[in-house]
Parts: sequence; structure tokens; C-alpha cells
Amino acid sequence: MKILRSFLLTLLMSLISVSYSSAKSDLNLIPLPQSIEYKRGYFITGTDVKLLAANNDARLTAELLNTWLKQTLGYTLPIVDQCTRDEKFIAISVLPSDSSEQYRLIVGKTSVLLEGGAAGLVRGSSTLLQLLFHAEMQKTKKGSRIPCMIIHDQPEFSYRGVHLDVCRHFFPVAFVKRYIDQLAMHKMNTFHWHLTDDQGWRIEIKKYPKLTSVGGWRNGSMVGPYRNQQFDTLRYGGFYTQEEIREVVAYAAERQITVVPEIEMPGHAQAALAAYPEYSCTGKVAEVAKGWGVFEDVFCVKDSTFNFLEDILTEVIALFPSTYIHIGGDECPKERWKVCPRCIETKYANNIRDEHELQSYFIQRIEKFLNSKGRKIIGWDEILEGGLAPNATVMSWRGIDGGIAAARSGHQAIMTPGTHCYFDHYQGERAMEPLAFGGYTPLEKVYSFRPIPDSLTATEAKFIIGAQANLWTEYMYNDRQVQYMLHPRLCALSEVLWSDSTSRDLTGFYKRIQSHQAFLDRFNWNYSTSWMQPALQIEGGTEVPSLKLSLKAKVPATISTAFTNGSELPIFETYRKPLSISTSGTLFVRSVAGGKEKEVKYPFEFSKSTGAKVELVVPGSRSYANPGSTLTDGITGVYPWTGKHWVGWYGKDAVVQLDLGIERQVDSVVVVYLHDPVSWIHAPKQIVCSNSGNGAKSTSVPTDKAINRTVIYVGEKMKNLGLLIQSIGKNPEGSAGAGDDGWMFVSEILVY
Repeated sequence: MKILRSFLLTLLMSLISVSYSSAKSDLNLIPLPQSIEYKRGYFITGTDVKLLAANNDARLTAELLNTWLKQTLGYTLPIVDQCTRDEKFIAISVLPSDSSEQYRLIVGKTSVLLEGGAAGLVRGSSTLLQLLFHAEMQKTKKGSRIPCMIIHDQPEFSYRGVHLDVCRHFFPVAFVKRYIDQLAMHKMNTFHWHLTDDQGWRIEIKKYPKLTSVGGWRNGSMVGPYRNQQFDTLRYGGFYTQEEIREVVAYAAERQITVVPEIEMPGHAQAALAAYPEYSCTGKVAEVAKGWGVFEDVFCVKDSTFNFLEDILTEVIALFPSTYIHIGGDECPKERWKVCPRCIETKYANNIRDEHELQSYFIQRIEKFLNSKGRKIIGWDEILEGGLAPNATVMSWRGIDGGIAAARSGHQAIMTPGTHCYFDHYQGERAMEPLAFGGYTPLEKVYSFRPIPDSLTATEAKFIIGAQANLWTEYMYNDRQVQYMLHPRLCALSEVLWSDSTSRDLTGFYKRIQSHQAFLDRFNWNYSTSWMQPALQIEGGTEVPSLKLSLKAKVPATISTAFTNGSELPIFETYRKPLSISTSGTLFVRSVAGGKEKEVKYPFEFSKSTGAKVELVVPGSRSYANPGSTLTDGITGVYPWTGKHWVGWYGKDAVVQLDLGIERQVDSVVVVYLHDPVSWIHAPKQIVCSNSGNGAKSTSVPTDKAINRTVIYVGEKMKNLGLLIQSIGKNPEGSAGAGDDGWMFVSEILVY
């Protein structure tokens, strides 16, 4: 240690008073460190560099770094416990008293020092790995060089999580380990392992072997979009043995990743109840669910159920050392509870007024058991219903309101809203993307996420401990699809949660992502390049109907376009200025950047209203508050839907005004809308042409397809066209989200 400190003193003295100005983003690091102080000179890397690890704890970090170096650069560095002054080395210094994730990295001309506690050294190793990799990629005649610098670094948020659903689709241990490595390399610290659901029970419980022998397998799976309700007949499943669970937990611990298991209750329990139907309300044997969605069979609220679940949790606790156990708590239908004699008996015996309070009773009873074992619970934000368990942490997924409510009540909260953190959503143009659940969460939206709402006070904000990305795998059939949906959005979230929010720069981030793709390539990691597609801006043309189309690249790129009406092959020309179109057809956009090519296409449907000015008298709600021009931009949304081409209203009627430019004969108005009840999205109740003298209104509102069109026959001349699009209001009884406000989505208004 004296030798190491001597080296440190020499290194610091060599760097004093020679700093110069440079931006943090000059380095291709993801996430950006909190502080970088550049110095003059460079450290020349290569295979002649030694890893100086003076004790066993330091050696563990050195071995992990070598593991990653082998995967990225194809070599390892010799690990030594001492070296001479004339040798080049990277010294790893353990600060045993430091339990935080902070670290310091000092790069000198002849040596490098990485110091911190056990967690800090792993986080610093991910930074060092990227520096070594990019130095090799930018190698010159002078060698592979890292600028001399001092990095002081620590995370903004203590909880930085990534979830993986292995119930809808199962993934082997080898891939789970690769997944954990990606988390560690991007400075995430929690792996949320979703192990049980309606579609499969994936964790061995020795006391109840049928959970895996029966509950771990289903006799078919949904194929294609949810609405189609099509299934194959293939037996599908799998599970992790307890030995495999221990292996994964140990692997994660070496990378300073905490594994939080999720055992779903009281809903999402059909796989468990297929194995042990005596713990349901009906006692009838049900099959492991083949489809996606929410199912009515849930755990019965009776003593034997709690004994069953406590037995399961006892084995889970023995496998996972994490403080937290995730108990789900979401999307629990209560129809069975309303008529179940045992549940009714539990209500009366405990003075419980309704089924929401019954769920709270269920969660609180489970919490007491876990607290007695020294553990804490996390649940999805539905655990707020009926009263929050005393020590529970809330994971807010239905927006951020659940997290706000938890923080204001003095409970810790983790933000994971579907709008920004659901990585099962589309991230590019639907027509060019693999099938996904729905929604639209592009890279820039993730990067814009701010976990702490402005509405919280400074005291309340301290209860927001971090955020999490969720990967639900209904449509992720293999590990390559999981990889594609994870990256590069994980890169964005890692920077949101680790780096200083004041240094957030989307343009600089795009440049670093472009370089970072080569880093992911070395791991043979499949990632999306959808973020590379140039941004398309659509404006109304000089007259209606016409459009002006502008393209803007996110990184330096060569862009070419072609427009065809379908009768001829596209002929690409270099894009130099905005395009004007006035007929239906398809725009093809091709961009080349950093040696990678991305092509997308945009179909346009023209009518008398295309390009017309639109006023939304009632704006769209929350994240689907797209501008009114979305309704006349010529692009009709597709299914599975993405939010990009829809305006959404939550529990509200829509009032829309169109300016057609001049007085025109309006024979009919066509409104394109979405009907997807499982996503709480319903067709309008009725549509009325408010500017029509004859009181024109829709005669029918079809719901036989996901994307529907209703026609309002007008037969009048008008310049200004008003529409009242009436919402269904609440989700109907028996549908998903029954009783809560429903969504109404409109994509296009066409005038003929």
C-alpha cells in the first residue's frame, strides 16, 4: 500500500496546474461522469500495461475488467501485486470504508489510478473499459491514447434499475448473465427479475414442485397482435432451478448488481393456480394462460393462501439477499372476490369495506411477514389503493402520479412510467419495426425523462430514489429481440439516472451513441438504429391540400429521398431542401451515418383537409398531446399503435376546429380512430359536425377492427369545420381498467 500511495503522489504531482478546458462530451463515455478535469498529455495504452492489484479485493476488480477487456479488445492485462516505476500500470486501490458507488479515476502519462469502495471500483471499471476501447478505436501512429485527466464520479440516484420479464417468454441463464453485464457496464445497480405471472412460473420452489412442473409450462402462446387472438399449439415454458438462481445472484453481486425478485400477487397468478387451484376462489383447475392480458383467477384471500405464499417467500428469501422483494400488486381483477364466500368472510372479520381495502389487507399481511424476515416490499402503484402498507416502496408505472402520492405520504418511490420507461414500446416508425406491444418511446423521449416532478417539495423529492426501465416480453420471442429493445434506450436512461442533469445535451448524446454502437458490436449485442432516422417535420403547404416535408439528421449523415404513388419504383435523390407534395403516395427516406444505413417509409393519404390548420379546443392529454396538425398531416396511424401519429384524450371529449382555407363543398368527413380496449383505448361514442347546419352526426361508430373509420355525411359548403368527438368516458364494466377513465385516440380527419 505504501508503494501504491507513493505512485499516487507522483501521479498527482505530475498533473498539478496543467489543466486545460474541454467538454465532458468530448469523451465517448456513457453515462457521462459527474466531473472531468483534463490535463496535458496522454496515457498510451496497450498489452504492455499491467494491472496493479495490491490485495484480493482489488484483484476481483482487476479480474472483472479483464473479463470485459477480453470481450471488447480480445486481450487481457497481466495482474500483479507490485511493479517498478518505469513500468506502465493501472493501479486499483480499494477504500474499504467507502460503501458508496463513487470513484476517482486519475489518468497520468505513465500510470492510471482507479480508487473507490467495492461498488465504486466496478462503476469506475466500466468507465475505464470505455476509455480503453475508444482509445483503441481511435488509434493513430502515436498509439492508443487516453487524455490525462481526473474524474470524480458518483450517481445522481441510488436506485437505477432494469426489469426483465421471463414469464411471457423464457430466457436461459447464459443470456440473463449477458443482460446483467450490460447493466453493469452502463452503471445500473438493480436487476428486477419478473419470475411469476399468468403465463408461467419460472422459479423452483421445493415445497411446491407443481409450481414449475405444471405452472412452468403452457400449451400454446399468442401469436401476432393481441386483437387478433390467434394462438399456436406448441408446449412452451421453462424455469430456473434454485442452483441456477444462486448462480445468477452471485454473478450479479460480483458486478455490484442487486437482484430483486418479483413474485406476483394477488393477481397475475393463473400459472400458480393452475398448479394449486385450492388457493383460488373457485377451486377449479385452470390452465396456464396462453394469451396476454389480465385474468380473473387471482389468489383467494384466506389463511391457507397466506400460508402457501409465506412458504414460497421463505424459499425466495433464502435465494435472494436483496433488501427488497417485489410482490407485484398490479392489475388485480376483483370480480372473484365480490362473490367468494371466503373473501367475504375475511372482509367481515376484519371490518373491510370493499375490495380495494381487501387488496390493501392482502398486501399489508404479506408485508408484515416479509418485514419479520428483515425484508421490505416493493409493489406497483396499485398497492396505493385502499391504503398503502406502512413500509412499502411504490413503483409508479401508470404515469408519475403514484410516485408523487407515495412521496407525499413519506414513502419511497421508484419512477417507471410507461410514457418514458417501457422499453416494450416502439422506438421508430411502426412499418419498419418488429412487432411490439404498442406505444411510442423513442430514444430522445427516454433521454428527456426527469424522475423528480417539479410539483414535489425538496423534502418530498428525497423519497424519489430512482427509476427503472421495464421490458415486458409478450413480443420478444428470443434474446436478439430483447437486445434490440434494450439498447440504445438503456444508454439514455443510464445517463438520466447517473449523470448531472444540468449537463444533459441531446445533440452531444447522439454523437456519443453513434460511437458507442461500435462498443456494443464487440459484445455481439443487437441494438436498434431507429434513432438515426432523420426527424420528419410536416407542415401545411401554401394551400390546402398540400404539405411541406423537412428532414433533419440527428448526426452528420447523407440523406436521400424518393416519392412514389405506388405505380413506379422509388428513385432516390440527395435531399437538399424541403419537399412539397400534393397527392397520395409513399415517401422513402434513406440515411447513411457512421457506416450504418437506415431506411424508413411514410405513406401519405390526401383529402381536401390535408395540410389544413387545426385548433384543438380541448388539447390532448399528457404524453399524447400531439399538435392539432397531427390530424391533417396525411399519415394515418397503424396498429399496433404508436403514440407518434395519434392525439389521445383521457376521459375527455375532443373539440376540433379545421380551417379549410377557402369555402369548399364538404360531402363527408372521415374520422380515423383506435379501438384497443385491452390498452384502455375505446372508440368514440359519437361524432358530431358542430358547424353543420343540418346537425350532421355519425350514424355508426365501428369497432370491429383496431383502426376504424366512421363517416359523417355533411353535404354543405363550409370554410371552417368543427367536430365534437365524444369519449366513452369510463372504461366499461368487464373491460381492462373498468371504472377508470378511458382513452380516445384519433389519428386523421379526412374531408371529401
